[in-house]
Amino acid sequence: MNKIKNIVFDLGGVIMNLNVPKTIEEFERLGITNIVNSTGHHYTDSIFYDFEIGAVSEDEFVNRLSEVSNSNISYKAIKEAWNAMILNMPKERIEMLINLKNDYKLYLLSNTNSIHQEKFEREFKIHNGYDFKDLFNKVYYSHQVGIRKPEEEIFHFVLKSSKLEAKETLFIDDSFENIKVAQKAGIQTYHINYKNTLNSLFNN
Repeated sequence: MNKIKNIVFDLGGVIMNLNVPKTIEEFERLGITNIVNSTGHHYTDSIFYDFEIGAVSEDEFVNRLSEVSNSNISYKAIKEAWNAMILNMPKERIEMLINLKNDYKLYLLSNTNSIHQEKFEREFKIHNGYDFKDLFNKVYYSHQVGIRKPEEEIFHFVLKSSKLEAKETLFIDDSFENIKVAQKAGIQTYHINYKNTLNSLFNN
């Protein structure tokens, strides 16, 4: 870490806890089935990816899900089901970010969408009394920049936008696919999994 000046964090599975199966379960309860493929890691309808890069609006996203449902469901019910995966941000992770900001420039790079962003930013403000974005020098949300991981272009975009040197930058993500692409862009990486945690990285 002595050569690292910048740290780019993923959000879900790194800072914020997620439960994607909960959203799938809630959608199925509403009659929206076959959301993910057999691996459980990729959505079957392109609307999900289009929403993550801002190519479709919130209304278009919700209306599309309403169309594929086999029952009459409300706009609110669809949003609540989509948000079911959003869990908490443990206090110790927030405190870790606050402490790290004394020594590093911190950035966030997340594949997300306007519905999720509204929920987690609102809840963070309620629980902590300040804006989530204040934890970072800059945040990059896929639906705002029009690119998502694991496209290599998004890593170059972050480096250029914030004037970062790749070799001085550490990227932390729980997706090995994203990690591999970040490495291709010359960025240092740390893959979060059951063995490699934020605590094991920063408390050594």
